[in-house]
This record gives sequence, C-alpha cells and structure tokens, in this order.
Amino acid sequence: MPSIVEAATKPEDQIAHMKNALREYVARRCPASRLPIELWDLIFEECVPDAPNLSLVDAPLNVSQVCRRWRNISLSNPVLWSALAVTPTRHHIEHDYALEALHRIVQLWLRRSVARPLSVSLAQSDAVESEGPISLLLDAVLLHAPHLRSLDIRTPEACLVLLDSPALYLPALERLKIETPWPQLAASITLPLHRAPRLCSLAVLSFAATPVTSFDYTQLTELTLLPDAQAPPEVFWTAEETLTFLAEAPRLRTLRIAVNDFMPRRRILAHADALLSLTLEFRDALSTVPRRRTRLGAFFSLLYTPNLRQLTLRDRGAAHPAVWPLYQFLDTWPQAQFLAYLGATQLRALTLEHLPLYETEVIECLQRVPLLTELVLEARAQGGSQRNVGDLLLCALTSRTVPPNGTPIVTALRKVEFRHCGKRCTEQALISMVDSRLGALEYLRVHRSALPSQDLAARMARWDMVKVDMHY
Repeated sequence: MPSIVEAATKPEDQIAHMKNALREYVARRCPASRLPIELWDLIFEECVPDAPNLSLVDAPLNVSQVCRRWRNISLSNPVLWSALAVTPTRHHIEHDYALEALHRIVQLWLRRSVARPLSVSLAQSDAVESEGPISLLLDAVLLHAPHLRSLDIRTPEACLVLLDSPALYLPALERLKIETPWPQLAASITLPLHRAPRLCSLAVLSFAATPVTSFDYTQLTELTLLPDAQAPPEVFWTAEETLTFLAEAPRLRTLRIAVNDFMPRRRILAHADALLSLTLEFRDALSTVPRRRTRLGAFFSLLYTPNLRQLTLRDRGAAHPAVWPLYQFLDTWPQAQFLAYLGATQLRALTLEHLPLYETEVIECLQRVPLLTELVLEARAQGGSQRNVGDLLLCALTSRTVPPNGTPIVTALRKVEFRHCGKRCTEQALISMVDSRLGALEYLRVHRSALPSQDLAARMARWDMVKVDMHY
C-alpha cells in the first residue's frame, strides 16, 4: 500500500495543488481583495434590504456564499444579522423536518447578531391558521428579548400567550406591532408594555388585548389600536378617553384608533400640537338613538390639531339605512363642527370612508383645506351611497371653475381616489376635470357602471402624466 507521502506526490495531486495556489495568487492580486474589512462591512450593510428574509438571493446570505473571505467578513459583522423577517407557510405545517430546519436557521441567524439591537418580523401566511410555527419561532426570538428593538407579529391569538410571561423584560424595545387576522376574542392577554420602558410605537390590530394601567401611554409617538369589529364594547376607547389621551400626549405624532362615540362627559379641550397623522374609526355605541350628530359634534368641537397633515375618518358603526331610515342616516354628521375643525389644520391628505355626506358637503370640506394634495372618498362596496361623488363635485374640482368664494379649490391636488363611487359622474365631467389639472394630477381612481366610450378611451391614452385606474 503506498504511503501518504507517495500519494501526495501523485501528478494529479500536484496539479490540483498548483491550481489552488494559482487561484489564491490571482485572488490576492485582485484590487477588491486589497480593500479593508471595514469598507466591505459598509458595502455589505448597504446590500441588506429593510426586512431581510431567508432567501439566498438577498443579503446577507448571498454575500456569505461568494468566497471564503466574503463569508468570514459577513459572519463576523453582527449588523448584517440584526434584522430578520420570517413567514412560515403550509409546507412548514405539513412537514416537521421543514419546520425544524426553519427553527435552526432562525436560531443561528439570531446568534450571529451577538448583542446588536434586533428587528424581527414573524408573519404567518394567510393559508395557515395554526399557531405551531409562530409559537416555536417566537419562543426562539424571546430568548434574545434584552436585545429586541422592534417586534412585528402577525399570528393567531394563542401564540401571544408567550408575551404574557412575568419573566419577560424588554429593555430595548422601541416598536411593537401585533396583528391577529384570525381573532378568537376569547383570550384575555396582557401585553408586557410596563416591561418595555423605551417603547415609543405601539400597534395592535384585530386583537382585544387587556389594557395595561401601569404603562405610561403618553411616552408614545405612534399608537394604533384597531380591534376586530366583533370585539366587546369595552375594548374600544370612548371619545372622552381619546380626547384625554391627546391632551396628555405631547410627543404623539401618529394616532390610529377605533372610537365609541359616547357623549364626552367632561369638556376636555385636546390640544395636540405634535400630531401629524390621525385615523379615527367611529363605532356607533348607541345606534338605536339618533343623536349621533350631537355626540360627534361635541368630539370635533373639543379637538384641536393645528399641524395635522393626514386625516382618515371611517364610519364602522351600525348607523346604516338597514337600521335607520335613509334620511336619518344622512343626518348624522356634524358638518358645522367638522368644517370648523378642518379650518384649523394644515391637511395635505384627506380620506373619508363611508361617511354620510352629500356632494355639497364634500365641496365645503375641500374649501377648508386649500393645501390638500391627496383626496380619497370611499363608499360601501355593497349598496353604498353614491351621493358624495357626482358631476357637481367634479365641476368643483375643475380648476377652471371658480366657486362662489372666487378661488379654485385644492389647486395642488395630485391624487384622487373614488373607491366604490363615481358611477353617477358623466364622462364629459370626468374629462373636463382631468384636462384642467394636467401637469398637477398624477393619479385618478374611479368606479364606473359602464365601459368607457371611444372618446374617453382616446383621452385616457393621451393623459401620459396621469395614471387612470377605472373599476367597473
């Protein structure tokens, strides 16, 4: 039997050794190989997407598979592994080996981050309602709880029990978002907000969480509380609680909240000077008593947001022609108080969804916000009223038209969306409005009841600078 030395001196081994030596020599002569490690770190960090996933075509996994030097550099840089987005699929439910492999990869990824602040997103596929995959992965993530800076969870409610542990402490957590697309509305889970002293952004969607009284909500800069429509009434904030919070939250910049429109018992004037974006979903708490105009009017008369840039109002209440007569439903909006509120803002974007407004009332609203650049009007998809969008509104939006006050309205408008509405608009009014705003208007969405005529189709082809999205 030949010895090891003899085997190593075989011609084919010598040739392989010389090829490897030649490759290393060429690699050392390459200009890229002479770049310092610190520069490679910066280059690799720029390659990482905002939400890195487990794909081999994205950084940091792709750069770690190029060569030995790149792999060593990428594995020794914790910044590359400080963010992770994982989405388990049905494949991980049906095959234990796939879920176990995913679990090991997540563990390895998190260990490579060392002690860097972590940003983690766990989102379960819509086709999977089992809590198994997310529970396993969330348990691995919470082992690194002291380093979590951002946590985004989209999972069934059963997985959130892991967040209700008394031993859980989140000293670095700044952003928490929880969404449950399959709300069970049975579990009573207390979020660990009082154990996250640096939390400044909180979003809870479709989830009836137990409020934490020991948490100082006034430290937040962003707050989203939008429970499921079938959640118990005590989950929603009242108008008085909303006004009190706005009055006591000096740093709040974004608020999205569902409100039960009970009449405020105390006249709390809410000065929210820092608020830039506001989304309100009104849930009618007393649908059998037609005093909604009074209740909502009291709310808007006590709200003052002078620097507001974006406003979204949604009517998710039971107030509907099926419950009230149509004339009562359309008489539930406090137009006078709402106009006074709009006039004291600096709105750039306005969204009105399912509100009981006529065209004339919409025009009055637009006259109060001259700096508006984005307008969205939405009717209910099934049987929604078409009274808020018609030729009268399009005529008012035509910049050549001078309304009674002598000044064209919203001259800077760039985006217009009529969702599930606009069927009453004639083609001529639509063409006149777009033609008058060519050069400023960038996007138009409208629902139509009939296919466009040849004239409208020809006009749409000539509107190069305007994207027109028509739904039928």
